[in-house]
Amino acid sequence: QGATGAQGPAGAQGATGAQGPAGAQGATGAQGPAGAQGATGAQGPAGAQGATGAQGPAGATGATGAQGATGATGPAGTPIPVTIAAIGNSNPQTISPGTNIQFNQVFELNNITFNDTSDTLTILETGVYDISFSASTTFPGSSPFGFGISFNGQPPTRNFSTNVIGSAVSFSTIVTLQAGTTIAVQPTANTISIPNTGDTTATLSVFRIY
Repeated sequence: QGATGAQGPAGAQGATGAQGPAGAQGATGAQGPAGAQGATGAQGPAGAQGATGAQGPAGATGATGAQGATGATGPAGTPIPVTIAAIGNSNPQTISPGTNIQFNQVFELNNITFNDTSDTLTILETGVYDISFSASTTFPGSSPFGFGISFNGQPPTRNFSTNVIGSAVSFSTIVTLQAGTTIAVQPTANTISIPNTGDTTATLSVFRIY
């Protein structure tokens, strides 16, 4: 037999055969990257109300409000009658301690009486009073000299004294007095002379404050 000849060219491809059965499933591959975030879902229902928190600090004071309307006028109070006495002296006189200064002029009297024999005023209503006295003086003796208020004939209290000779002196005091109290003015240190000037040279005034 002779040698095998060279292989002829391939024939045309035959028709595809029927598909064979599926092979076994391969292993799971690695997880892919996360997908894009989905749209926000609808809002759920409100939860139950929580407990009340602790009270916070007080806030700053607010601005002052507008002034309210003026209230109605109250009823009138009970009037207090004017209680006053004003007396004076225009005669010359020389007075020693323990002797009342003389007064021969009455300028005003209301709810106070004046006795021109004893030169005293009498208080008719209990209250607080202002008592004022002034006089022009000459002084033949040695200083000091002064005046005081005598209540109910007792030695003077509420005294005023000075070392100035031959001048005008004055003083005032505030005191609570009971109804029936008498008031007079007396020298307290030495004999005092009140000169004749033709005018009023001594005045005593008393008025009730309340």
